Amino acid sequence: MSFTQKSTVRGLRAGLLAVGAAAAVVVAGCSTQAPSPPAVAPTPASTSPSTAASTPSAGTTGTATYQLHMDFFSHESKISPVIDPQVFLAAPGAPAGTGPQNIKHVAGIAPTPKAGDASTPLLAADGTALTITRGAWEKAAGTVAASCTNGSEQAISHLTGLIPGGSYSTFVVHLDVQGAGRFTPWGDTQGSTNNFTADTTGTASPTNTVPGCFTNRAAVVIIWHSDGQPHGPTPGELGVSWHNSLITPLP
Repeated sequence: MSFTQKSTVRGLRAGLLAVGAAAAVVVAGCSTQAPSPPAVAPTPASTSPSTAASTPSAGTTGTATYQLHMDFFSHESKISPVIDPQVFLAAPGAPAGTGPQNIKHVAGIAPTPKAGDASTPLLAADGTALTITRGAWEKAAGTVAASCTNGSEQAISHLTGLIPGGSYSTFVVHLDVQGAGRFTPWGDTQGSTNNFTADTTGTASPTNTVPGCFTNRAAVVIIWHSDGQPHGPTPGELGVSWHNSLITPLP
């Protein structure tokens, strides 16, 4: 089921992951002047418990297809060609600056355009080598089945094309929440049960459960942690250790 077919797209367009905040970006480099703050900045997860819908729909089940975050971001931000604002490539001569999603980056790099040379090595916003290529990063795909049973929301994902041995986590994006609490772990509030590791073939089938049942004003995001470490109740540092791989609204 494509997420573009879902009514929740209207909510996503209101500011999922601050995608609407991405002003025009030149792939060869970003302005050295910080852009105006986004209407909804990407905010690390709060350590407070995640809030689910007050009236659960027991037994409700649906399946959705994940989309590459870069595709969603660029579509909603009306940026062409597609870029990923959270991973970078070498761009000699490009100044240090602040790119989409208010991600500050060092000089000599720029946000990565999609579908170029698959062998191009990728970098973090601080210039650290991510030890992956553009082609490897763009392989991610999968589906998620979500259900509300006995007062808990469960998500079972089937993922392929992940970074072999990569450290990942599953987070909820609460579309009606701005600021603290917008991102929360799909698991316990300490962020100790929402983490998983891709196997040597780049596949994973994590099952995540959280108390309460969500409304359709929530989305699920698969985050890659390039430092190889889980970050508890927060996703990490955006563009440095936190890189959104896949995303979809809840079915």
